Amino acid sequence: MNRSSTDSNLLAYTALAVSMAFVGTSMTANKFIVGNVPVMLAGFIRFLAATVFMVAITMVIDGRLPRLGRQTKLILAAQTFFGSFLFTILTLYGVDMTTAMVSGIVLAATPAMVAIMSWILGDRLARTAWIGVLITIGGVLVVNVLDASSGDQARRPILGAVLIFLAVICEALYTMFGRLIAESGSALGITSWYSIYGALMFLLPALWNLRDFSISTIPQSAWLAMIYMGAVPGATSVLLWYYGLRSVPPSIAGAFTGVMPITAVLSASLILDESIGWSHIIGMALIVFGIVLVARSRGREVTDRIESLDR
Repeated sequence: MNRSSTDSNLLAYTALAVSMAFVGTSMTANKFIVGNVPVMLAGFIRFLAATVFMVAITMVIDGRLPRLGRQTKLILAAQTFFGSFLFTILTLYGVDMTTAMVSGIVLAATPAMVAIMSWILGDRLARTAWIGVLITIGGVLVVNVLDASSGDQARRPILGAVLIFLAVICEALYTMFGRLIAESGSALGITSWYSIYGALMFLLPALWNLRDFSISTIPQSAWLAMIYMGAVPGATSVLLWYYGLRSVPPSIAGAFTGVMPITAVLSASLILDESIGWSHIIGMALIVFGIVLVARSRGREVTDRIESLDR
């Protein structure tokens, strides 16, 4: 593999890792939102902030929003529905029932789900990659079996974990759909349309929430959390994800979603003062090891393919 190709892969891997690091912090940000803002209204404000942020940047750099073909619009709508609409609803309700730390670690099952979906669609994984996937799943199980959250932190931990796992499925679908449209336009433009679609999907439910809720009651901490969610996990992370997917197949990209629990644990500990236990440490170690196995295995496959073409 030549140097430019190696540098390109490294840049793509970095973009994917940073993207998922931002998403991991959303579990902590959600804790400032739930209980203070209705879920649908919170989702709309988040994606409205993302839309303003992304459209402004796109207009400055590209000069206009890209025109999308009919097929791209349909795929983007499906990606937005699963990756924005359902994912946001499930994580907001889920994190309200369990801890931000456990929520983030359950999301670490995403690499396994992406790998399974990629395999079903014909992207075969090597034995080492499958071992990495199983180790990642093991890390998630360690946390959920050994974690003993106090009642004041997690009022309905089992149901909360189930909702977060359903969000995992949505995140995996988000990755699969994203790969199909990653090269349909500039990453800035696609991300802008993704944000617009998300805001539109939340608009009517948000208006319904406003029937018996006053925006003036929203505390400053919740406003800051929603703006952060829109600008960082909701916009910047999506932009970086699309950039990485241009040169990395879903089965490799999916491994980097395991970065989410690490920043979820760290941000929950630093900001929410949730304690880090041995189950979290062991679980994160297994998850990171699993990611390394998947990425290295897939990286060797790509290298072998390129070298065979060069011959």
